[in-house]
Amino acid sequence: MASPNSPRFTTRSSFGRRIFLLFALCVVAPSFVFGYFSIRQMGEELHKETMRRMRLQSRDISMVIHSSLSAIGNQLEFLTRVLPDGTFPNLPSSSDPDGLFIEGGLLGATRFREGSLAEPLYGTPCPPPPRTEAVRTHLASGKNLLYQQPDPGGPPRIFLARAIRGNAATRDLLACEVNLDFLWGRVRDATPALSEVAVLSQGGTPIFQTHPLPSALLGRVAQQRGEGPAGNFESGEGSEALIVDHAAVFLKPAFLSEDWTVVVSLPRSEGYAAAKQFKRGLLLSIGLVVLVAGLFALVQIRRNLAPLAVLKEATRRISMEDFHGRVEIDSGDEFEELSRSFNTMADRLGAEFRIQDDMGRIVQAILGETARDRIVKALLDNVPSVVPCDCVGLSLFDATAMEKGAITFFRKNAPTAPSETGRAILLFSAEEIGRLKSVETTLVAEQCGESGDIPSPWTESRLSAFLLSPVVADGDLQGVLQLGYRDPPTPTRETLIRLRQIADQVAIALNRARLLEELEENDLGTLQALARTVDTNSPWTAGHSERVTTLAMDIGRELGLPPREIDLLRRGALLHDIGKLGVSPSILDKPGKLTEEEHAIIKDHPLKGAKILDPIPSLQQVIPLVAQHHERFDGKGYPKGLHGKYIALHARILALADVVDALSSDRPYRPGWPREKVLAYARENAGPQFDPAVVEAFLRIASRRGEDAMPGPPESPRSEAPDASIRLDGASAILAT
Repeated sequence: MASPNSPRFTTRSSFGRRIFLLFALCVVAPSFVFGYFSIRQMGEELHKETMRRMRLQSRDISMVIHSSLSAIGNQLEFLTRVLPDGTFPNLPSSSDPDGLFIEGGLLGATRFREGSLAEPLYGTPCPPPPRTEAVRTHLASGKNLLYQQPDPGGPPRIFLARAIRGNAATRDLLACEVNLDFLWGRVRDATPALSEVAVLSQGGTPIFQTHPLPSALLGRVAQQRGEGPAGNFESGEGSEALIVDHAAVFLKPAFLSEDWTVVVSLPRSEGYAAAKQFKRGLLLSIGLVVLVAGLFALVQIRRNLAPLAVLKEATRRISMEDFHGRVEIDSGDEFEELSRSFNTMADRLGAEFRIQDDMGRIVQAILGETARDRIVKALLDNVPSVVPCDCVGLSLFDATAMEKGAITFFRKNAPTAPSETGRAILLFSAEEIGRLKSVETTLVAEQCGESGDIPSPWTESRLSAFLLSPVVADGDLQGVLQLGYRDPPTPTRETLIRLRQIADQVAIALNRARLLEELEENDLGTLQALARTVDTNSPWTAGHSERVTTLAMDIGRELGLPPREIDLLRRGALLHDIGKLGVSPSILDKPGKLTEEEHAIIKDHPLKGAKILDPIPSLQQVIPLVAQHHERFDGKGYPKGLHGKYIALHARILALADVVDALSSDRPYRPGWPREKVLAYARENAGPQFDPAVVEAFLRIASRRGEDAMPGPPESPRSEAPDASIRLDGASAILAT
């Protein structure tokens, strides 16, 4: 860090001149020496790199040629494989199987039979390949043969031949002409920019070249090729100078052909352009360094830039929400004062960010709950992290008894997590309630007198003061948020605002919970009214739906269903017979045996009930219970004959509860059964009619509760003797006695 008493650089002083001369000797001279050796070293390295790159280019192109010929050979192999033994279908000149001729590497195909004339198959006929013993052996091994035919008007034509695999006695060959545009097109694609490429035959004759090469260069290539398969050199002078590299294309193993040679050339000016640019750039850089060195004021720049760099890094850390770093500057000037202010700002920002995070967590926790007790728990768990306190509580008023008292949830040791939640009834006078209604912010109340009955739950905590924030929703005082302190607090304005915000969020959450509870009660009341409407359709089924609901919920709890599933079971049980609204009471109350037409009407009531509920979005999950509660576990029920696990679990529970209540109740065709007979029927039909697990749960309930486990039958609406018959009623196929 620069000191405030550092000497100032000036050329008017002897110290400044000495520093200037010393700087020139220490910087300028070494810069020129460094530049000389750097240029020399870079030139050598670039020469090596250029030669290496040229070698890679020639080898890459050599591999491209070889791979292209191999790919064309694969196409030829494909053609030989599609030929049947001994015969070959006529291939019109306009056809092109699989695009091998039009878009591929082949121009034409000719079949050569042993001892007969050539048979052109496609395109221009191909000349016959040589029939030497080496060729026969090569072709017999399943490889391709490459041969050429000179063309006076251009490059030689190139052909590939392959033995046709058919009968063992056949010696037919298939020859195809290589599409040179395809072959050399791939070579051009592999040629780097600014480079030229040529392909030479074994005798040094150009087969392909992107640009004519000097004869002297070709002679040099031929001379080096005799020394090895690859080499490089520089040719020519001045603007005609070239960097040349050549590599062999080994064709004999795969194609029984003389090797070709790939020659890649690059203008020397392009190959060493990077070295020239480096040289110019380095010299320019050295010149700029020397120029800047004469004007450089080292001490003053360091003194001013170093503190700025420290502050910049600290600012970057703050932008990444790192508020723990400290800025230490001891320059003794404005930078040091700025560092102290910066540290204070970072501390406050860090604290504010932490509080905002905690506030967001509290709001999310509170608004994420829909039940009052869970809202209270979320509040008491999180408030001390935002507004530190010794105790925290929430008093909730009863709107019907505002002046009598409020139930209060509190925690004596708020900083301890988790801490046990207590409950108490606090008394508020009308004056205190009026005062809480009138304030728009948070009150600071001393324990003696003005806080009313609030200190009573925390007597042993020795609290001296409270922060009271009214919980108000729609202009109604719903409660008071209370923070207790053993030592008198000195809350900041921000603390009071935050506490007010928390209280407002609590009011919103409590109001929403109350509305949801009222909606749920109204919803349940509506369902109960619908159930009673269905039951009043017949005097024999009064209270049936509600008794089935109670028993089904008991079985569901015995099976360990969660509360949400129990609620679904309750709704489905209340509405399970809603389809009977479409069944005539004369059928429901008929004392004798039903006709087949009446049976069909009764069996249709589950689907009618599902259809009635279908337009109601909130009851979509109830529809399977209504539609399936008459299905049997063995698949012999109705309306769809579902069986086993294909029947919804809630419907299986409801099926047993429905039958139990129906058997226990009087019907126009038989009296209610006694308890033991109902239990015996449930045991006997566990498996065929009922889910065994559901029956076991019901029997456990019956064993624990005795007579109380059975739904109480309603008072019989008739006194005549029952008529023994088989009836298919709303419960199941029951043998009446």
